[in-house]
Amino acid sequence: MTWNRSTVFSLLVTGFVGAIFLLMIFETWALFTGNKPITEYFRGFVHDFPGWAFAIAIVVGIVLGHFLWGSGRGLLAPAPRRLGEPRGPHAAN
Repeated sequence: MTWNRSTVFSLLVTGFVGAIFLLMIFETWALFTGNKPITEYFRGFVHDFPGWAFAIAIVVGIVLGHFLWGSGRGLLAPAPRRLGEPRGPHAAN
């Protein structure tokens, strides 16, 4: 396996999705067995530190936006087109 930027990013995303999956399993187990779910911990944190919760939400939104929208230049940017070229999947029809 070649270790490059896309491989490392793919492994990080896979690990993140796996961690979210495990957290959801724990949340479901806690709700079914009557234990304290994860949401109770977050609710207490938000009530105790609303400024920090707001700042963390902003940072998470910026990071998600960065990865979902990407940049206008660079390796992942779409190919450049001329102004008169049609766009879209059915532009030739």
